[in-house]
Amino acid sequence: MSKMLRVTTNDDYTLFVEFEHGNKIIFNMRDMIKTMPYCSLEDIERFRDITLEEKAILWPAPIPGQRTMLPIRLTVDNMLFTIRE
Repeated sequence: MSKMLRVTTNDDYTLFVEFEHGNKIIFNMRDMIKTMPYCSLEDIERFRDITLEEKAILWPAPIPGQRTMLPIRLTVDNMLFTIRE
């Protein structure tokens, strides 16, 4: 599986993901943000605040008391599973 080289967040809650070997996708998170694990990412500034690992995108812990499940981590496998549905 390819590792992620760069992720660009967009104002419409999509991610432009660039992988090694030249593969690129636009991953739409609009529906995911309506679910409990990702609901704290409705704040666009928080959505933009990512850290990239080889095969995962991470968001920092939310403000105490904010509804979310921790940690917020989106892996390549999560993206592929979501795209299949």
